[in-house]
Amino acid sequence: MCDGIAAELEGISLGDQRLNNRSARIIEALAADPAASVNAACSGWGETCAAYRFFKNSKVEPELILQPHVAATKRRIEEHPVVLIAQDTTELDFSLHPPEDAGCLNTKDRLGLYDHTHLAITPERLCLGVVGAEQFDRTPESLGKTKERKNLPIEEKESFRWLTGYRLASKLAGECRDTHIVSVADSEADIYDIFLEAEGHPTPADFVIRAKEDRSTPERDLDAGPAVYRKVRDEVSGSKVLVRKTIDLPQTPKRAARKAELEIRALRVTVKPPQARSRLPTVTMSVVLVEEVNGPQDGTAVSWLLLTTLPIDSIEDVLRVIDYYVARWAIEVYFRVFKTGCRVEEIQLETTKRINRIDPAYL
Repeated sequence: MCDGIAAELEGISLGDQRLNNRSARIIEALAADPAASVNAACSGWGETCAAYRFFKNSKVEPELILQPHVAATKRRIEEHPVVLIAQDTTELDFSLHPPEDAGCLNTKDRLGLYDHTHLAITPERLCLGVVGAEQFDRTPESLGKTKERKNLPIEEKESFRWLTGYRLASKLAGECRDTHIVSVADSEADIYDIFLEAEGHPTPADFVIRAKEDRSTPERDLDAGPAVYRKVRDEVSGSKVLVRKTIDLPQTPKRAARKAELEIRALRVTVKPPQARSRLPTVTMSVVLVEEVNGPQDGTAVSWLLLTTLPIDSIEDVLRVIDYYVARWAIEVYFRVFKTGCRVEEIQLETTKRINRIDPAYL
């Protein structure tokens, strides 16, 4: 028994009290030994059979399992002056034992699904809980067709999940009025629709997003040609260094842990819309450029262009933007626990729907 974990399911409503009770017993059993299989976690064959019946039950919608935890997380959010909603995607690879309806990951022979999670954390990296999660996969026919999808409406693209995540953060900003909500994401979330949403939402969350696109300002670069616009990165990199700072970089699969000496610049910039959507209005935001000095020549040197709605009026403000972005590493730790600690990729159930019901994001 894992004391207290079942309290996260208080108020769960699966349409049947027996299912409600069963959900509490299952989560306690799995939480007591997250690395164990369903068989090993349950006490006896009867409990194991009951657990598998639970995962097969069509009334057990993953969203219904998550709802009480989201409510508990919101209560914890309201206890803090600032909360970051970090969103990110990880892949769950079931290629060795795929469920019968498994879709593709990035190649036809890799089977599984993607998990996109919205995690509430404090700037000090205290994890408060999950406020949203969604899963998706791909079909073999859709692979390698990025260019064909480029001009589709945002609602028909995989990238829509990032806009959905920002909307979720803004919804929380409206519900948790005494808490400053900041949406934090890596470069996949560099989507112009989010910038427009932030300017038009009635209760917009602030955001810190690492830039991916080489965006332009509305000013032309006459030295480069009459149809060329000045680049946002160039504008910021040409400004003065505001401060130098040394930070600890955690270990990743691509780099060893190390200390990084950084030069930091910041500027308010107006950004023009993408060329294919030139009728959209411009947006104005703050941009913070973080570049490593004398970094390793192995492709891992820090070079972050952070787009944000947060103020940059002082050095303290600028450093706060960086601190919030660095705090998003907590979601990487969450995914590591998710896959290594809970061994979610070793789950062997017949369908992805059943896998979703045992997904640690929900249980």
